[in-house]
Amino acid sequence: MNLLEGTPAGVFQLANYVTGPYGLAKSNEFRFSAPSHWIPLYHCEDLSCGDLHLTHLTTGNAKISKVRVRVRDLLHKRSDSPSDWDSYLRDVVSAFRNPFSWSFSAGLIPFIGDAFSLRELRLIVEDLLDNTNGRLRKSLSTLNTSVRGASVFCETLTEAQAVQLILLCKDSDIVDTINHLILKDEGKRIIIPATEARTAIIATEYAGYFDITPECTKRGARFSTNRSLTLLRVRHLVSSLFNMADEAQRERLEWIIRDSDGDTFQERLDNFICQQDLSAALQSLIFDGKKNLERAIGFAGIGSRAREHFTNEAQLASAVSWRLGVMTATDESSISSLHQHGEHLRQLAMRTHTYTLAEQEAIRSEAANFFVTLEEILADYIKLATWALLRDHYGSPDGFVYHIDEAVGFCSDKIAREQPAFELSNDGKWTLGPMIQSFATLARSLDSLTPSNANIRPQDEYPHILRNDSPYTFLFKNRIPFLDLSEESKAQIISTLRTATKKLSSNHVDEIRNRFLHNNEFPSQDEIIQAVTAAQTVLVEGEEAGFLLIPASQIDHRQDSYGRRFFTLGTPRGKKTTFSRPSQHFLAGFPILGEPQLVIRSAIYKDSSEMLRLRTVTVSDYSERWSNFPRRRVSLGSSLVRGTETVPDS
Repeated sequence: MNLLEGTPAGVFQLANYVTGPYGLAKSNEFRFSAPSHWIPLYHCEDLSCGDLHLTHLTTGNAKISKVRVRVRDLLHKRSDSPSDWDSYLRDVVSAFRNPFSWSFSAGLIPFIGDAFSLRELRLIVEDLLDNTNGRLRKSLSTLNTSVRGASVFCETLTEAQAVQLILLCKDSDIVDTINHLILKDEGKRIIIPATEARTAIIATEYAGYFDITPECTKRGARFSTNRSLTLLRVRHLVSSLFNMADEAQRERLEWIIRDSDGDTFQERLDNFICQQDLSAALQSLIFDGKKNLERAIGFAGIGSRAREHFTNEAQLASAVSWRLGVMTATDESSISSLHQHGEHLRQLAMRTHTYTLAEQEAIRSEAANFFVTLEEILADYIKLATWALLRDHYGSPDGFVYHIDEAVGFCSDKIAREQPAFELSNDGKWTLGPMIQSFATLARSLDSLTPSNANIRPQDEYPHILRNDSPYTFLFKNRIPFLDLSEESKAQIISTLRTATKKLSSNHVDEIRNRFLHNNEFPSQDEIIQAVTAAQTVLVEGEEAGFLLIPASQIDHRQDSYGRRFFTLGTPRGKKTTFSRPSQHFLAGFPILGEPQLVIRSAIYKDSSEMLRLRTVTVSDYSERWSNFPRRRVSLGSSLVRGTETVPDS
């Protein structure tokens, strides 16, 4: 009771009863997420351990405890045979919630509690109060609570109150509201950065037969499951779209799959789904007619308000596919945009050696787009390289993470020490000249690094399990990641950085850009082409090294007869990297291979094939909410100070 003193009332749900600060309230939806005596309470001091350790709560010396023991004794005397209680409970739950549902909602409770800030929870409640045809207001009236203005009412809600009120609503209303607040363009909304995927953090609950868990990104909310079940999910949709007992619908499906190989209808259908691009196959099925489209939208969990945000067929197809786990690799990276601008600029410059005023204006306009994009990418390049190679990821509370916003100050500090002329504005936009020199400056700084007492990791930061003889090895013996890399990787990285400055400087990229900008002497054809080629070459080499902000996602997973697993991560631009598992570096703490991440392909650790990999984090309500997580315990005598996070200057 001392532990729980001062904490808010817990929010749980069994059947249609929700507990919380408002007491016991009836929900419009049946869910099963029971309270537990096992609570996730703390992280230990072992940096290699990512588990949130549990603590068991027991009832003290109370009458209910004595009665419970007495009841068990009486039941045991009546029969020694164990009861089939679990089977009975499953039958009870199945009567209200299909265990095979692709939107099984038990995981919705921890998701709502973990994935949204208090500001966002209040927005969700406010929207539900105004857009559920009075259902939530009616539920509140049974709790002796009336609402006149939703906005004013929500201003004073606590997190626990907001979560309980949200759970009084139907799943479809909750998901549709979250989708609407994410997808809307202005006004009160939930803002999710492009690199962010929100899930439950503390009490992740995988529910239903398929271990369903909710998540949301800038594309909205969905119920996710293991990628291996995507094909089963699509097959289930196909059976929902076409009634094989109906001759007309079967004939229509046969017409759609007519070009697929196979001697029988079922073989052709299997090949249609399994052999060609799944996204294209899905699109041809759901857009076969209005009824199919409506069924597919409902199957994917897209509500009426969310649907209003998808204004054309391509957007709607993408929304349905994403919610079913069917991913399309679209290349929206800045480097692709830069190459397009570069090729257009090259074509304009190649038309003639002397330019009319109209031709100069066309070239100048395209050059502006090219150089603005170039500056953005070069800034991302140097920030990521500096952060990746100089920050102590293993010793930091949040682990192997690239904080896009924090990297501005981190990189500025590191480069400015070596390059006094380095300039960084408050908005993070760098001037091109000093930025070009910063690559050589970083290379010089890395080349001068040597292991020292200040950089060598103390033994108390090593994983506890390595105190015994084991098949695992430890990669992070220094607090500066660059020092743990292989000699070949170090040399390659330094060479790549030095070459970047050399190519950009020798081809006068900064000077050409300024001449376009300030209407000075117009550059010649050779000067334009050389500057464009140099910039593109530097970025191609930076992309190959892994220093451009292009996340990779899992595109393949294979396993052989020996149990060896091979995971292939790929970027939308076709860069692929394969990792084998199990690994002797299990204790590394890298991001799991199933989630999007930055793969620094040039940063290969000494005596290993492992590469440095980082998750990306951008400032948002969600990242701020979990900014000091995990907060580790500290054993006496430890060199770590967790919670306040002191990391030696590198």
